[in-house]
Amino acid sequence: MVNARPPIPPSDPDVGFQGNPNTGRFNILLTQDRDRPDEHWTQQFPRLMKHLGARTHVVPSARQAFSLASRITFHAVFVDLATPVDSSRPCPGEADLPGAVPSSPRSSGGQAGGGLWLLQVMQRLEKRPPVVVVNSRATRLQAARLLSEAMRLGAFSVVNRPVELNNLLIVAQRLLNRHHQGHWPEPTDPQT
Repeated sequence: MVNARPPIPPSDPDVGFQGNPNTGRFNILLTQDRDRPDEHWTQQFPRLMKHLGARTHVVPSARQAFSLASRITFHAVFVDLATPVDSSRPCPGEADLPGAVPSSPRSSGGQAGGGLWLLQVMQRLEKRPPVVVVNSRATRLQAARLLSEAMRLGAFSVVNRPVELNNLLIVAQRLLNRHHQGHWPEPTDPQT
């Protein structure tokens, strides 16, 4: 269980998980590259975080992720670098959200490279949430280039594939402590 440790003062940003589901809603945005089975981390992580009081929005494309992030306050974003810019799959609740989304990058043809594109456009947000990057499977040279670019674009942390839930929880714990003083953020958005 994640809350097994006693509370740690927020002055130490790398230890302790002090989330309290009763003090606010921790909103997480997660992108995935394609539909996944129930035992995949993109399905398990949201269920686990829900039990801790967090709300996770899972989207199939970078464009849909940016659309949601433009309207809802997210406290953490988990971006799979293999996420496409566009997807034919609908995003739950996206049809109800008005507004335009920036055009996709020319170099990707609108399909590949959505993870890096999302990192670039997230910098336009007034309240830019910390971003955790999930490294896509690639050659060693491609992976190094992608990770270098992700870090240049301000990624908080990088998680390599195959993704283990324990590693995600550790990163989420560090993110919560460093960016939110170890407590669930107070709701600031009527849509949360």
